[in-house]
Amino acid sequence: MTTAYFIHLNGIVQGVGFRPYVYRLAHEMGIKGWVNNSSHGVYIHAEGLQVPVFYRRLLQEVPPLAKITHEEYREVAFGNYADFAILQSREEGQADVLISPDIATCGDCLAELRDVQDLRYRYPFINCTNCGPRYTIIQDVPYDRAQTTMQSFPMCPVCAQEYADPLNRRFHAQPVACSQCGPAVQLLNAQGDFCAGLGIEQIARGEIIAIKGLGGFHLVCDGGNPTAVQRLRQRKERGAKPFALMARNLEVIRRYLKVSLKEEELLKSSAAPIVILERKKESGNVLPDELAPGLHTLGVMLPYTPLHALLFDGAFDFLVMTSGNLSGRPLIYTNEEAVRELKGIADYFLLHNRDIFHPCDDSVVQVIGDEAVLHRRARGYVPLPQKCPQDLKASILGVGGELKNAFCLGAKDRAFTSQYIGDMEGYENFQRFRQELASFQKVVQIVPEVVAYDAHPDFQTTQFALAGPWPQKIKVQHHHAHLVSVLGEHGITAPALGVVCDGTGWGEDRRIWGFEFLKGNAEGYRRLAHLEYLPLPGGDAGAKHPLRIAYAYGKSLLSEREWLMTERLWERLAGAEQKILDQQLEKRLQIFETSSGGRLFDAVSALLGICTSVTYEGQAAIELESKAALWSGKNSEDALEPRYLIEWAENGECLILKVKELYWGIIQDVLDGKEPAFIAYHFHDSLAHGIVRTVLELQVGEGPLVLTGGVFQNKLLTEKVLVLCKAFGIQVIRAKELPPGDGGLALGQILIGNERCS
Repeated sequence: MTTAYFIHLNGIVQGVGFRPYVYRLAHEMGIKGWVNNSSHGVYIHAEGLQVPVFYRRLLQEVPPLAKITHEEYREVAFGNYADFAILQSREEGQADVLISPDIATCGDCLAELRDVQDLRYRYPFINCTNCGPRYTIIQDVPYDRAQTTMQSFPMCPVCAQEYADPLNRRFHAQPVACSQCGPAVQLLNAQGDFCAGLGIEQIARGEIIAIKGLGGFHLVCDGGNPTAVQRLRQRKERGAKPFALMARNLEVIRRYLKVSLKEEELLKSSAAPIVILERKKESGNVLPDELAPGLHTLGVMLPYTPLHALLFDGAFDFLVMTSGNLSGRPLIYTNEEAVRELKGIADYFLLHNRDIFHPCDDSVVQVIGDEAVLHRRARGYVPLPQKCPQDLKASILGVGGELKNAFCLGAKDRAFTSQYIGDMEGYENFQRFRQELASFQKVVQIVPEVVAYDAHPDFQTTQFALAGPWPQKIKVQHHHAHLVSVLGEHGITAPALGVVCDGTGWGEDRRIWGFEFLKGNAEGYRRLAHLEYLPLPGGDAGAKHPLRIAYAYGKSLLSEREWLMTERLWERLAGAEQKILDQQLEKRLQIFETSSGGRLFDAVSALLGICTSVTYEGQAAIELESKAALWSGKNSEDALEPRYLIEWAENGECLILKVKELYWGIIQDVLDGKEPAFIAYHFHDSLAHGIVRTVLELQVGEGPLVLTGGVFQNKLLTEKVLVLCKAFGIQVIRAKELPPGDGGLALGQILIGNERCS
């Protein structure tokens, strides 16, 4: 007897060609019935002898952009349908459907872009159900054209026919358009005059162009032109912060940078992130050092929009593609603001009239220990959710931290972390935070009842949470949130040991924590060990002056006799500056005690003369790692014992990591004239040994070890720790869908808030 089944699928099943896929599969297998979109996903009524096989294939052969998170399959009354049809969408109260991230241009669209016979030949906004804008253009749910910034572009008859045809690749592709009915580009010079073309000739001449992309503006110049690169660096007041590159294709990336299979997979993925890759020696002839001063790596991505592909009609193989913003300010995403604010930086403006509703930076990823580690999570990944280990008691907002902010909204068994917002120190960035929080609630259909915030009293996000309307406000310790975020990603609710290593976090003793061994879960934690407290002149602001940190650490750690031997190391500090530091240390004026791992890296970097003045967050540590990695690549030495020792002292139930011997050993090597790269390498190696020895000493029993915090975005250190852990049989888990730094903090806040809320 012929049977009938009702099938309910939810997840990313709308706007990704799912209904046409169901329609085609049903016709292929002789299935009768219907499929439609609803506020809760996709509903299917299927009749026929092959329904069980049909259902199995539905789950196994989903379209490339679809992601099923819920499935239901049950027998229902036979309807005796004559064929299979796509029915009109149904709305059923509050929407519960996932929105797809923005997707890099697919191969089919790229082929049509170059086909002189095609309707969309050289059309900069070609897209289909398998690619194109999604999150950046949606204003509200459900995801229909009228709810996106494409609402102001009525379809021409040809586009409308494709949009309505279930067998067409553009069936219900909401951004579908062509040159007759869709968005258009225009090139302006700095005076506002219209110019022909896409700016390719201007880039070839060494000019700088502000180009409106998928999620905001890029500032673009020829990546192989050192004069243009340096001019952009000066105009943008970027200091030494590295520029991102876009490459013509994978072949030119392979020519100048080292690319593993995993890195190649990331570059070619639908998210198309910036991937941090190691330079080859010969790359310096084509890719100038000015792109990333002091670093052995470059961040590179492939073209992910049709407009990007057209730009490479020029003769260049690499374009600088850096965020279009003023230093320290949020990403610019409107034409009016770009022309106003980027005047004086850009020589030309390549604009278009498709509005961006959610500004979204490029995502940044690096392969560390054979796994992709997100440094910045934005375009291509947002607004995909994380699954919570258990249902939340209420809808909760985690406001995140102060640096590299991303907030998180959670309800039921899902948590949605926003795109990278930026640092909250500036007024404009904080306004962007408020703007995105309001609009993100519509996209994910969550209005929070509870807010969880960082314990640091001076954070903008903390003050925002305390001033807000939420009846329950829950304070969360920074490093506890880091630990629980990773546990949550892995679906673990049991307590585990975590090594949380970062730059700064407000401790329960009102000191600055940052190199912590915590045992806990969402219910609570115990601090089992930490780096000894050291003096930080100027507090968090002192991180911009690593040589001052090195000086203060030396004064604190060394004996008077040892200190006198270091006199020549401080010649780069003016005499007056040394006197001020001496007075600060003596009288404890503006001196903050810290156990920060990040500040230890800063101090060592300055000691070695690698970075003594910081122009971007994390610079001293990043350049220190780069020197060490280059030395490691040239030398096969892998010491069984660390060169520099970390000792322990007990303070009640807490183990203190003492770094006097490590610091003095480094200073002796500097005074003996050892190569800075050699010392930098052995610092990383010794720190890795110290971390793993401490984990073994704590004897925490079964369960995984969590490695998290921004310091574990350091590839060399992390991979050394992973190798040692493997040798000792220690299972390690790390962040996988969120950054290990503060960009992943808010998920932990939500899960801890859930345990504490009533």
